[in-house]
Amino acid sequence: MPTIARVPHTMTELDSTRPPSVLASLNLGEDGIYTGGQGDGGQEHERKLRGEVAAKAYDDYLGEIAHHHSIPVMDAEIDRFLATIPTGGIIVDVGGCWGWHWRRLADTRPDIRVVVVDFVRANLRHAQTLLKDDIGRRVFLVEGDATRLDFPDACFDGYWSVQTLQHIPAFPAAIAEAARVLKHRGSFACYSLNDPPLIRAVYALFGKYWHRQGTIPGAFWLERMNQNQIDTVTRTFGVAPRQHYSEVLFTPEFGLRIGARGNWAGRVDAALSGSGWPRLIARQHSLHLTKPGV
Repeated sequence: MPTIARVPHTMTELDSTRPPSVLASLNLGEDGIYTGGQGDGGQEHERKLRGEVAAKAYDDYLGEIAHHHSIPVMDAEIDRFLATIPTGGIIVDVGGCWGWHWRRLADTRPDIRVVVVDFVRANLRHAQTLLKDDIGRRVFLVEGDATRLDFPDACFDGYWSVQTLQHIPAFPAAIAEAARVLKHRGSFACYSLNDPPLIRAVYALFGKYWHRQGTIPGAFWLERMNQNQIDTVTRTFGVAPRQHYSEVLFTPEFGLRIGARGNWAGRVDAALSGSGWPRLIARQHSLHLTKPGV
């Protein structure tokens, strides 16, 4: 992925703590979470499973996250994405779960606000614990569905989603919603699990099962990034996305803690992210574009 020039902006505090206008039609619960629309994506089983996980208590959120994601890699990805957002912009994070991607917002882009959408309300309660004073000021929480976003047309400067749309059978519906709520010249970023040929070959060599598309037995739907999804994004937005690969070294199955915050190997991993050869082994495959228009 080519280097994106940083958009000039003034690093000032937000002028107001009033909720952004995109939330005007939603109801704010006593728990500080807004309620949005619920789609019919056939994901009740997944909602139940993720609700059971969200019911657990966590003493070390970032430590738990490091088992599943590389914090150094994703911090670098976030910084690259934020560089495309104009001063005072607003981002929707679809499937944002604990909202941990935005924990540095007060230091990196205090002029930006983020709306985190997740279909498990308990996940958003964890976000309140993790993000603390940023909730209701820079970050706003919405219980909602990726296939039915209760927001006006063309209202967000950025659409960000990490390993969420890969779990939605109605992928085209989710992408249509992304295109609808994103402003012209807005930034789109969608991360999914990669289907790396070298890793797939290793699995085949040792006779191990490699899941590419469909329902994981006893679990939920997973569809790794593939050409059909790329074509869907291209048709919907009218422009081909840039393809990017990240978490080149990070593999949760190996149990290595290189995804922990500040880990030196994680910083090396972040530097390896890009296009070209990383596609052969990288864990994540993401799509990036600027929505056409003026």
